[in-house]
Amino acid sequence: MKKLFFLLIAANGVLSATAQMKDTTKKQYLPDAQMQHWAVDVNLLGGALTQKLTTGNSLGNYQNALSDANLGKLKFTNGSSFGFDAQLAYFFGNSNHFGVGLGVMYLSQMGNATLDNFHVQFQSTDDLNNTSREIITANQPVKESLRITNVNIPLVFKYKDRFSKRFGFTADAGILFNVQEKNVYNTNASFDYEEMVQYLTTAGGGNISIYDNNLVPNNTDLQITKNWYNNTTHPTETIQQYFAEQKGLGYHVGLGVKPNSTSGNVSYTSGSIGFLLQPSINYFLSDNVALNLGVYYIYQTFNNSPANGYRLTDKPGDYSSVLNNVSKSVNQSYGGNLGVRFLFGKKPPKPVITGEDGIDPTACSLTDGSIVLHGLTPGKDVQVSYTVNGVTNSLYTGTVDAGGSVKMTGLGAGAYTNIVATMGKHRLEGTPVNLVNPPMNISEYSSNPSAAGVCDGSITINGVREGQRVTVYYNVNGTVKPAYSGTVASNNTVKLTGLCGGNYSNIVVAMNGCTANGSDIMLTEPQPVIKVEAEPKPAPLADITTPILFEFGKTKIHPSSYPTLEKAVLEVGRQNTYYIICEGHTDNTGRVEVNELLSFKRAEAVKKYLIKLGVPADRIVAIGRGSRMPIATNDTPEGRAKNRRVVMTLNDRKK
Repeated sequence: MKKLFFLLIAANGVLSATAQMKDTTKKQYLPDAQMQHWAVDVNLLGGALTQKLTTGNSLGNYQNALSDANLGKLKFTNGSSFGFDAQLAYFFGNSNHFGVGLGVMYLSQMGNATLDNFHVQFQSTDDLNNTSREIITANQPVKESLRITNVNIPLVFKYKDRFSKRFGFTADAGILFNVQEKNVYNTNASFDYEEMVQYLTTAGGGNISIYDNNLVPNNTDLQITKNWYNNTTHPTETIQQYFAEQKGLGYHVGLGVKPNSTSGNVSYTSGSIGFLLQPSINYFLSDNVALNLGVYYIYQTFNNSPANGYRLTDKPGDYSSVLNNVSKSVNQSYGGNLGVRFLFGKKPPKPVITGEDGIDPTACSLTDGSIVLHGLTPGKDVQVSYTVNGVTNSLYTGTVDAGGSVKMTGLGAGAYTNIVATMGKHRLEGTPVNLVNPPMNISEYSSNPSAAGVCDGSITINGVREGQRVTVYYNVNGTVKPAYSGTVASNNTVKLTGLCGGNYSNIVVAMNGCTANGSDIMLTEPQPVIKVEAEPKPAPLADITTPILFEFGKTKIHPSSYPTLEKAVLEVGRQNTYYIICEGHTDNTGRVEVNELLSFKRAEAVKKYLIKLGVPADRIVAIGRGSRMPIATNDTPEGRAKNRRVVMTLNDRKK
């Protein structure tokens, strides 16, 4: 069966490839999506038929059958099948490729059912009421020539694809509901009927017949067999005359006896659901009519209940068809089909682009504009080709959204023409769209020349875009100057340098087709500087801010700070306007209010020491800052030691 499937697939592939090679025309054709949804398929079928027959074991129906019985093996040969199928189909969806079909299939099939080597010996009773051994042997293989009527209702899934103006492909796959499987037979059957009767003498001197179940006859047997006749002298009669004579006496015998009726019919009691595969190549005579050429494969099984007490034959003239003993038949048919398809109904509307929306870039030279196409089929893949300012651009590929739109992004300003959306086999043409750069807004600031006659002034222009090439046109004092060309810096500015003093007017900035007018700018040369002798400046204040350090919780000045205090005394003595601010600090150990008081006492301790060294009290200010202004971390002993300090600052009252 696998080989058969591969054969069918290979045959269809060859047909498809051949069709595509032959159709080299480039003419337009109506794709499936624009063809009618309804179709009628009518196909003629012709090919081979095989049957695998399973029979019941009917030996038990022969009473006391001897061990030499051979009821034979039934086989089916020389099968053929011819007929037609007709289906009404509906193809659905936007692509119109898939559909379902329902119809009728009629097959007229032929073949031979043959039974070989039939021979049986069993207990019987003849017309004389004698118990006997009946011996029946077929003269030749029992053959029934069959004419089969097979009627089905196919329900199939269908696929079609028109791939050129003339050619397309169709495949049907589905199930068959059997309506009838009727076998009409004619047989050549011919049998020899022989008999053996054994008599026993009773006590009263009478005779009774008993069943002789010995393969070797007894001397007391009445033998009406060919072997007995051939071994006995019969000078006046032939074997046929002998058997006819014995039949006339009531024995069930005869040579070469044919059935009383050599024909009849047998219908299987039930047919299971079958399977159909039918691929074809279509040749289109028009958009509405196509010829089908392809292959088919049918698989069916039939179940049957063998006749009750079935015997092929048990006495001369009686005959029951070999099919009456069939319990199951597995049928396979395969071959070629030739047919025609008619398409009808209203054609689906051709999809069109219903509109386009153009969204301009947000700034000059940006490529963040977009074009939205409407009216497409949701969920479909689409390719859009177009030209920009007459130049063909690369294809845009995307998927149509649920609203039937596709958005092309990353577009710059320009004239978009020849817009074509390809969706499956649909080619949809759009209308031109212009994307326009918005106005360019610029501003300027300038730098004057550094001195009269020196051309080192500049004009910086804002509002242009990084990395773009710009050209700046301008006049100086009414005279047109050569345009400036350059690249915009990373801060979105362009700077004109090496400028002399003058009136800069008619400033025009051009960038990627965008232009903007600037404001007039006056670059002024500075006036000559008149030098005036300045008063001598007092010597700068000395740095006396080295911290005055203290022990933990104490206000006693550490001896290492005495040099700093002496330096402060000297600096105050230089000018009678100088005074000292002493700011006391603590670490963060202890309560806040305690630290505030401690810091002030430390500042007062420094003040008292300075007064002791000769600094007037009104030229010293003591301030306590508590622990609010540490200069080092309070998390370590070293840091806390640095924070326990007084810082002096030297100030001048004249400032």
